[in-house]
Amino acid sequence: MPRKVVNVLLTVAVLGTIIVTFYSYYNGVPSRQILRIFDSSVENDYSESETMQFHAKYMKGHHEKGDVSETNGPTQKPYHNWTKASTAMVKRKGVSLEEFRKTRYLRFNKTAPPWFSREDVERLIFLATANISHVLPHPHAALSPIVFDDNRNKTRLISDTEQCESQCGLLKSAMDIYEVLSFHLDRVLELNRTLPAIARKFRGLSDPGYRFRDSKAHPLIWWDPDIAHGGTFQNDQNSLELSWLNYTAVLKNRCWADRTTPDPEQFCTSVKHIEWSKLAMFDFLLQVFDRLDRNCCGFNETLETEEEACFTDGRHLECETPEVLMLVHMLTRKSDRSRLVYIDNAGRPFRSRRNLDWRLLQGIDEFPEGPIALLRDPSRLRRRLLQSLHIDKAFWTSVGTKTILEVVQNVINRGRLLVKYIEENDIAVVPDY
Repeated sequence: MPRKVVNVLLTVAVLGTIIVTFYSYYNGVPSRQILRIFDSSVENDYSESETMQFHAKYMKGHHEKGDVSETNGPTQKPYHNWTKASTAMVKRKGVSLEEFRKTRYLRFNKTAPPWFSREDVERLIFLATANISHVLPHPHAALSPIVFDDNRNKTRLISDTEQCESQCGLLKSAMDIYEVLSFHLDRVLELNRTLPAIARKFRGLSDPGYRFRDSKAHPLIWWDPDIAHGGTFQNDQNSLELSWLNYTAVLKNRCWADRTTPDPEQFCTSVKHIEWSKLAMFDFLLQVFDRLDRNCCGFNETLETEEEACFTDGRHLECETPEVLMLVHMLTRKSDRSRLVYIDNAGRPFRSRRNLDWRLLQGIDEFPEGPIALLRDPSRLRRRLLQSLHIDKAFWTSVGTKTILEVVQNVINRGRLLVKYIEENDIAVVPDY
């Protein structure tokens, strides 16, 4: 073969490889090569080829011009390349096919992962596709409650979040984008304590304010009207009021542990004992310290101190007087006071191993066996979490494949540390109750 032809073929091959690689990364595809960096032989319910179908099957639809999430205009023309299996999945989940088709913004395989409930799928679709009706005022400047158009309540004017039923969401700063990671981790671990969350862009949208017109993906969280609020300390952020000393007493008294009724003379709340271990585990994996350690008492003062407000506003000094330390974001539902609800879950996915907050685990004497079993199997956890995150196209493309892989690896490493901590301290791993 002539040398010129060989050179041309080699050039075409190299350029083709570069284009394919760039195309894969640009569109946030967890390619086989990327997955194999971490995991060469994993057996679980979701094979690598099935994971890749998220991208391959509906590529044409994902890249049509115009995204409902970016325009707040009428829903764009849906793509129609759906199989019988896809239709069957939608019916099983109880979601209308028309609604499901128009979510180019979400990427599902032939079936939604089993860690998502029917309500999860419905709410993710709603958050991804609904148009904004108006924005409500909120006492926290960084938050914007949004009222979406709802066919069932089109004529109803909602002027306060207390009037929201199922048609509101909470739009947060782009800095809180890892709220989406937290939602997916919660579902993969099958804790089911966070509220459905997606990433969404709002170009040209004036009502929420300038900070949301930056073309960045922002976390959008479903507003649950069933969450209970109360207490004199940060009423809108708590269902029950607990100081650090109250919390340690609740742990020591093992309130409602193993379905037992607590002694009336003991200090208890309505929250089950195992709920606190789930919360501590979740917060440790994500390094969410705002709930259990808002004063940063478990931090290493010589490391990364300037990035946290508790060091600059003096709250860290209160660590010497534990009786004044308060817990925040202690939320339950009105319909079930025994279970916690997790909010503000962005956490610190990049915090160094040297400065992890171990205080979050203090006083915990048992963990649920289901999530711990998954933490003991890093390859399975990695694959499930990547598959789950890949569903949210805006999150994957805005954060980027490389960063997502790093964040997932950090979660896995913290899971290993947690398992080691459990074994070294002989902490019980028990069935959920």
